[in-house]
Formats: sequence, structure tokens, C-alpha cells
Amino acid sequence: MPSFLIKAQQREAIAAIDLGSNALRASIAIKIPDGLEVVKNVRVPLRLGEDVFASGKISDEKMDLTEEAFIKLLHLFSEYNVTVASAMATSAMRDSTNGPLLAERILQSTGIQIETISGLQEARMIFEAVRGQLPMKKKTALLMDIGGGSTELIVVKDDKIIGIHSFNVGTVRLLRYKTQEDLERKIRIQVQKMLLFIEKHLGKKKPDLFVGTGGNLRRIGKIRKKILGQATSQMALFKEIAHMEEAIFSMSFVDRIRRLELDQNRADVILPAIMLAKILMEELKLEKINLPKVGLKEGIMLSMLDERPKKFILKD
Repeated sequence: MPSFLIKAQQREAIAAIDLGSNALRASIAIKIPDGLEVVKNVRVPLRLGEDVFASGKISDEKMDLTEEAFIKLLHLFSEYNVTVASAMATSAMRDSTNGPLLAERILQSTGIQIETISGLQEARMIFEAVRGQLPMKKKTALLMDIGGGSTELIVVKDDKIIGIHSFNVGTVRLLRYKTQEDLERKIRIQVQKMLLFIEKHLGKKKPDLFVGTGGNLRRIGKIRKKILGQATSQMALFKEIAHMEEAIFSMSFVDRIRRLELDQNRADVILPAIMLAKILMEELKLEKINLPKVGLKEGIMLSMLDERPKKFILKD
């Protein structure tokens, strides 16, 4: 819906902001009868983790870019009649020594308060977003959210969380590899830790559902639909992911942008994400991953409401 129509109808809108290690993501939703409808999604590739995971702090340049991004968001919020906004930051801000200084700068310039949340808080919000899209009653499920700085695993039984762990591995952290073998070795070390966590809660039983969230995993679904010509982007088969891994590693950076229609800040991080998902699926002997169109920002939005909406209409 065009913003001028929202203004004309004076519909109240709310906004959720996810300040991640790879990008800032925001969603604006208007209140509709029985629920919410997302009318605008924004993504700004700030890549805060690039600085933080190398030096422990956010550079002055990234501080300026982040503040500028929030100022632009503030103007957008005015256009869409946003009355309430919630901003949460994850791994890069958790690990940075000057994250609080950046948060204070943004509060002073925009009035938007950023809350830096733990990996466990992050995982719980993601679960709330996913459970509205995929039925998990009378099932076991494994949810995997791959971010730039961390990967969250959530084990679910009969629609209830029975285990959560945040692993200090993400796509931006994994970029400093020398060869495919080096990258695979680093990922397999982390996957072994993940397998121990999963076995603790599920034993040797495979989950009934495997669910992936995060921007890179959603992109896997889009590649599946657009490039491989499959019917849906909301799932992928193991064999398709294995094929994508092989194809992407053989492509140059420029080819990834052209042939897979990736932007520059996605073309490098998508390979570690694909390999992480593939190796875990390989170890667990899983044939399929579900890829719902939700993640942390949708979880943030749901956390802003007094009760779960009956309708939550998403935007591609």
C-alpha cells in the first residue's frame, strides 16, 4: 500500500529494527482488523561485525554510517505514521567495546533506543515468529538461525522450547578463510558442538522439522525458486543445497552477483551460510529444510504486542 494512502487513512503503524552483524533490517506494519500487515521492509548492509570481530570495536566510519541509517529510518517512520518503534541489536553490538557509545549517539540524534539482547533472547523471539508460520504441535523441531556473528539453535517439542544455545559462529566471522578446506574445517568444528547440544535434547532421534531463518538462508530459498525453477522458496532439499555449495564456490565474486542476482554484501557471506546448513543436515541425515519468511525483526514486532495477532501478513 502506498504510504500516502496509509497517511490518508491515518492508520497506526509500528516498526521493528534488527541491528545485526551483517546488516540493519527494519519492518513497518500497519494495524488491520485482527492483526498486522507489513507494508515496508528495509535493509542496510552496515556489516558492523567486520570491524568488531577483527578489532573488538566499531570504527568511526561505521558509527557514522549506522547513525545515518537510523536518521533515514526516522524520516521513513514519519512518512508511514509510525507511532512505536523497537530496536534490538545482536552479536556485533554484544561483542563491541563501544556499542553503548553508538547506542547513545543514536538515541540522542533520533530518540530511538537500541536494546542489545543476548543470543538466548534473540532465539526466543525467532521461535515466536516461526511458530506462527509452521505448526509444531505434536512434533519435534530444530530451528537454526544463521546470522553474521552468531548462530542460534532452538530445539522444540510439541510447540515448546526444550533447549536453546547461541553459538559464536556466523557468516561474517567465517569470512576470514584461506581455502574451501579451511572454511569447511572451521565449520565442522562448530557443527560438532551443535551435534552435542542437539543430542542432549533429542538423543539419536531426528527432528520432524528442520527450520532455517536468517537472510542468507532465505536467499537460498529465493535461489531455489528463481534460479533452479522450483515452485516455492520456503523450503529446500539437501541435494539442492549441496549443488548450490559446489556451484557458488566455483563462481567468482562477480559471477555470484550476476548469475545469482546477489548484491555485493550477500555474495561473499552466502557460501559460509550454505556450508553450515549443508554440513549440519549431512550429519543429521536431514533431507529438507523449511525456510519461512520470518526472522528476528518479525519476532521483535510480535514482542511489541499485548497478544499474538490472528493475522500477520508478511511482505516479500
